Amino acid sequence: MEKFTLDKDKKTTFIGMRVVKTVIAVYICFLISFIRKSPPFYSAIAAILCMQNTHANSLKVGKNRMIGTMIGGFYGFIAILLADFINIKLFSYIYYLTLCFFLVPIIYTNVYCKTAKSTYISCVVFLSITVSHGGDISPIFFGLNRIIDTLIGIIVSLLINKIYSSKD
Repeated sequence: MEKFTLDKDKKTTFIGMRVVKTVIAVYICFLISFIRKSPPFYSAIAAILCMQNTHANSLKVGKNRMIGTMIGGFYGFIAILLADFINIKLFSYIYYLTLCFFLVPIIYTNVYCKTAKSTYISCVVFLSITVSHGGDISPIFFGLNRIIDTLIGIIVSLLINKIYSSKD
């Protein structure tokens, strides 16, 4: 591996395989997003967060991300539909209050399903869907795309980790 020196403390650091695998996974997410004509943000973030030192650890993190993404995506879709149905203006204080109340069933669903480790990502996915949805796209299309983007990142990260873990 390549060495580089940090001028501040004169230590030598090596770029490890986890860094290399992360860079490869993110680039593949960028390429897939380019082909899909979709922003790469969610898939790249998922790839970064799921990349672990071993394939087994990546599987654990990936499983939690998938569960959390599905729960958060489901509630995000419901929240957008509800806001539209009862005519809550997007990004108003009532809309934000509604989103905060939605966190209760999201957290409870994770606890009930015994997937507490997925809670944080459920909340993140929920907020990313409900706060970044501009109202110009169908809620189902928007929510589904955010879930697909995240799942792409998870799958790419798992595949890259599997490929490079077997060569270690």
